[in-house]
Amino acid sequence: MIFVSKENLSHNYRQIDKFSGNSKVISVIKGDGYGHGLLECCKILKTNKCKDFYVARLDDAIKLRENFKNINIYLLSGVISNNDLKEIKKHKIIPIINNVDQLSLLKTSQKLKYVLHIDTGMNRLGFQASELEKYSNLIDKKNIIFLMSHLSSADDLKKNESSKQLNKLIDLNKNFNLPLSIANSSGIFLGKQYHLNYVRPGKSLYGINPFYKKRFNLRQVMSIYSPILQIQNVRKGNSIGYSQTYKLKKDLKVATIDFGYSDGFLRSGSNKASVYIDKFQCRILGRVSMDLITIDVSKVPNNKLYLGKPVEIIGSNQRYERIAYETGTNEHEILISLGRNLRKVYI
Repeated sequence: MIFVSKENLSHNYRQIDKFSGNSKVISVIKGDGYGHGLLECCKILKTNKCKDFYVARLDDAIKLRENFKNINIYLLSGVISNNDLKEIKKHKIIPIINNVDQLSLLKTSQKLKYVLHIDTGMNRLGFQASELEKYSNLIDKKNIIFLMSHLSSADDLKKNESSKQLNKLIDLNKNFNLPLSIANSSGIFLGKQYHLNYVRPGKSLYGINPFYKKRFNLRQVMSIYSPILQIQNVRKGNSIGYSQTYKLKKDLKVATIDFGYSDGFLRSGSNKASVYIDKFQCRILGRVSMDLITIDVSKVPNNKLYLGKPVEIIGSNQRYERIAYETGTNEHEILISLGRNLRKVYI
């Protein structure tokens, strides 16, 4: 079960809003609110006076509009077809226009407001600088709310790529004189020069610290617990789990918990990652199964071991960063994977 802290999400938003100064905060709630629940996250953030939100998929944008009338919804994927355009207009969604093909679809909608995405170094989505002049006849400045770009290496303090991208966007804006946005979560904490007119926090809203060595006052929003199903003593020389990937070098007390890769726990955590029983760290033994994980509980006191005892997957002892490191991925994937199928309780 997932517990989502409404107070911690609110706290993180307030911290980011305060840190961003006069820049408007557009909250990124794509990926089902990074696994925390799209509609509930929007509701919580809206109570904190946030009125602007980013999503990646049109279905999510429509779902938001059906539930919230007085918010601005920005669609990162933009316009893909004329049918999309009809839905965007019907539900008053603001598309991010990423290329000339999308821009061409707007020719029948001269009053539709949009955001123009400029590629300053990510080489993924957005107009190249040369295209801005080439297709200037299609670009209607009066319909552009702001120009945006995306930082490719904002979480790497050793690189100067972010400053290059910032300067490039500012330089290109000389031909537009429009509001600007470039800062994602990491960009926000790089410095005030990146804030510009709009900032776009995603992972930081949910308590992911952009820089490991610099602690900002962000709180984890998600915590996950799963019950013990069985406890047993296993003798030296025996193996645990599929394919016998863990062979006991000594006698161990083990517990099997009601959790696995169908719940979003990555199999790459097999024989590497840990979970917690109260303050006691318990290493995973053997392969992570579809809905079962076996752990070493030899150092856990007997009075803390019983059928149904909650085991902490993520919580006060287990930060996102640790489990991401142990499973060889980043915190974003951890949150979205774990948040996909489990029932959520908002506290």
